[in-house]
Amino acid sequence: MKNPRSQDSPWLIALYISGAGGMLAAYIVVGFFVGRWLMLQLDGPRAWLAVGTVTGLFLGILNIALLIKKFLGGTK
Repeated sequence: MKNPRSQDSPWLIALYISGAGGMLAAYIVVGFFVGRWLMLQLDGPRAWLAVGTVTGLFLGILNIALLIKKFLGGTK
């Protein structure tokens, strides 16, 4: 007989996937606002917006990759 585990639930998997999408969006938005804040504080070019947004994107992807590794059990 199969031992029920919480990771086997399709609802839990859907929750992880939707949470990962929301988390990625949050990282991008926070990166945008940090870039905007730096642009205004340092009187810098508009490129700070792009730098902040892309940095948020990369950090969000890294966080999702770590979440997936944890969710899959971190196989060696």
